Amino acid sequence: MPFCPSCRYEYTEGISICSDCGDKLVDRLPDKVQPVVEEERHIEWVALARLTSTQLAEMVVEGLRAKDIPAVINSSAGHFGQTGQLGPSSYRPVAGGFILLMVPKKYAAEADREAQVLLGEEWEKVRVVDID
Repeated sequence: MPFCPSCRYEYTEGISICSDCGDKLVDRLPDKVQPVVEEERHIEWVALARLTSTQLAEMVVEGLRAKDIPAVINSSAGHFGQTGQLGPSSYRPVAGGFILLMVPKKYAAEADREAQVLLGEEWEKVRVVDID
């Protein structure tokens, strides 16, 4: 029986591509991934920039993730966001609010360089830390 190496689902003979993730099926599953080491469980996140535009924050996060740099948006709007509802609006800043762009500390310098490329002069206005 073929298996998906990513999803680990078993498929019927004759199927060659995983319908969920699109990966090519294999005859035998690879060994399970090793458990996360303790060091990776306690990631220290740092704020790189304070933004007021959701679109700008999303653009930078997408650009960083494309370079395999983990990044998240943390909003000052609080848990319930601008409209008082959970969902996509939950990280939109309220009047006077802001959005923090955060990355793991070990990626800070690389993320800073990439964000500078993405935003140019605008990056100098929104940065909240100096990266050595």
